[in-house]
Amino acid sequence: MPILYLAGTLIAALLARRTTAYAISFALWIVAVVMVGWGPATNSSIDTGSVGFWGPWAIVLVVGLALVTVVSTVRRRRRLRAA
Repeated sequence: MPILYLAGTLIAALLARRTTAYAISFALWIVAVVMVGWGPATNSSIDTGSVGFWGPWAIVLVVGLALVTVVSTVRRRRRLRAA
């Protein structure tokens, strides 16, 4: 699920404005967490009340938001350089 989240975030960062890409990234993160914690990708050994569940997902969220920031910064610099 994190790979799908990061792929969706990258697509959003490439195609949308930064604020929209942040919102899309956060929405995709929520969908991924719900799918793993309570949805079809879950299993009986997952404890959604533990730090062991939320810690890695928080790291994935930070990585995704950083990806949006980096991609939008690179896009902006290229646009300014072309002008």
